[in-house]
Amino acid sequence: MVAPNEYRKNDFSAVFGNTVFEQNGLFIFYERLGIQRLYVRSDENREREWNVYQLPETHMLPWLHPEKYMEKRSQLLKENFFVEKCKTQIPSDELLLADLDSLHIDMHLYVVPGKSYNRNLDYVIMGFSQKNGKRRYFYYVKYNDFWEKKEKRFAVYANVFKIMENIDEKIVFPECR
Repeated sequence: MVAPNEYRKNDFSAVFGNTVFEQNGLFIFYERLGIQRLYVRSDENREREWNVYQLPETHMLPWLHPEKYMEKRSQLLKENFFVEKCKTQIPSDELLLADLDSLHIDMHLYVVPGKSYNRNLDYVIMGFSQKNGKRRYFYYVKYNDFWEKKEKRFAVYANVFKIMENIDEKIVFPECR
């Protein structure tokens, strides 16, 4: 799971700079319906806030047309859009963030259900925790009905998606185009 995380890290670094990833903390890449966001909780600011970054929308899905997607993304990065309009902070005391933190998402295995479950490519959660230069990677994929219908031990996967969806719905970047 290192390669997909590094790919996203490079995308966000190209827009927001490398300093975003120089701290110890939790880095969550959340992709939902073509919108890519990065949630960062620094260990130094654990009690204060989470930083949220969003890449400009391409209105194109990368897995369907990868070459066209990369061309569009490169074009957007060359244009002079305002980076400040694509980032915000949310307070750590937000109840959902505390719930997310309590799940320790960097401690769970990557699970691939059997062939009878459809992978929902519109929702992906991945990232890493970083402490003193060491990273612990995670990767969550939404499989329709699998997390909700299986044993209790899989409940954490469904909870991660529910929490991230609820957090994500509260954040709006109206000028990040």
